[in-house]
Amino acid sequence: MKVLILGSGGREHALAYRLVKDEGVSEVVVMPGNPGIELSPSVSTIGENENNKEEVLRIAKDLDPALIVIGPEKPLVMGMTDFLEENGFKVFGPSSKAAELEGSKIFSKKIMDKYKVPTAKSENYPSLKLALKGLDSWNFKKGIVIKSDALAGGKGVVVTHSREIAEKTLNDFMNSAECSVTTENVLIEEKLLGKELSIFAICDGASFKVIGRACDYKRIGDGDTGPNTGGMGCYNPINWPHGSILERIEKEVFSPILKGMVKEKRPYKGVLFAGLMIKDDEINVIEFNARFGDPETQVLMPLLEGNLFENLLAAAKGNLEDTAELKISNKQALHIVVASEGYPSIDNTPLNLGHPVSFAKSLVAGLQKKQNDLLFMAGVKKDVNGALVNSGGRVFGLTTIAKDLKQARNIAYSLLKKDLRFTGAYWRSDIGK
Repeated sequence: MKVLILGSGGREHALAYRLVKDEGVSEVVVMPGNPGIELSPSVSTIGENENNKEEVLRIAKDLDPALIVIGPEKPLVMGMTDFLEENGFKVFGPSSKAAELEGSKIFSKKIMDKYKVPTAKSENYPSLKLALKGLDSWNFKKGIVIKSDALAGGKGVVVTHSREIAEKTLNDFMNSAECSVTTENVLIEEKLLGKELSIFAICDGASFKVIGRACDYKRIGDGDTGPNTGGMGCYNPINWPHGSILERIEKEVFSPILKGMVKEKRPYKGVLFAGLMIKDDEINVIEFNARFGDPETQVLMPLLEGNLFENLLAAAKGNLEDTAELKISNKQALHIVVASEGYPSIDNTPLNLGHPVSFAKSLVAGLQKKQNDLLFMAGVKKDVNGALVNSGGRVFGLTTIAKDLKQARNIAYSLLKKDLRFTGAYWRSDIGK
């Protein structure tokens, strides 16, 4: 059977790499994908725009896939799942009403508060004037978080202890044509302390299965400095948090939010990504995302054991409990993102693009055989001569699998220094520390 994946980045490459290994899957097609994704066997790319409903429908009718998996948040929020299901396709991804958990930070916060999901104290502001005035009521010594209500590609969050930076952020987000983040409403919340955790559950509207977790590095610079990005790397924490915390996350986060969404007549089907802050035994939800994380997927997919395709298809049909379990192996995986010079370009300054990308043949072999070093491609395209060049902010990511985090980290940074390069390539040097 065929699987169609919508999206073009490293997340979609990792999903394609994993799904094509499952029994019952003959071919995976990624729309629009990128030419680097085709380095994986039995994986091809097609089309131009995963947000164009008519183009997606035309391709879906031609391919007749057993399942369509939607990778990015934008097509989910704009109703791609609803549209494809109305046309008879099985789709893994939430409806537009359910995807509002990610599409609107303010909606998400209201749902968390209503159904008693633990989260930070917050207030939303529908205008720049009210937001600037609202700063008077916040304690900058403790720190605040300013969030764009609208989708912002991972760039719409600023954490600060400075009133001056807070005012500039509000002006940028709500009243600047030069800022890549644009929103009419903002959410301001108290800064949480602790360690961040991303955890993922496959949901069918009523039931769920937690399939894995990762620690993500969101800021562009070492030591978590500089602006937020879509993610600069991650690893899977094997021995953290302990079992009782994981049980509480299921009981206090996933269970009430799924039951709440049913009550709201927005049943949640797809993968639900909970971003958490954990301090000692205290759990708080930072945000929900309506899709697999990027780059977390590039760590989870190589470790996932069981038939992913059967589980995603069962979730799409609403009978997830009838499928065999999925589990993450006890191996250690680490992923480092390599970005173009200038990323994340909050002020819309041009990125340094169009440079040939080179990498060791052994990394391509890793995608084709059972090996521990994997290269997942994202922002690349072919130039007029057919060579791969960098074409986006996050260009590719390297996943290494080893016996422990130190070994995985050492292997990854050694490979980056000698086997992967393009002009202006940038990566953080502290992933996994």
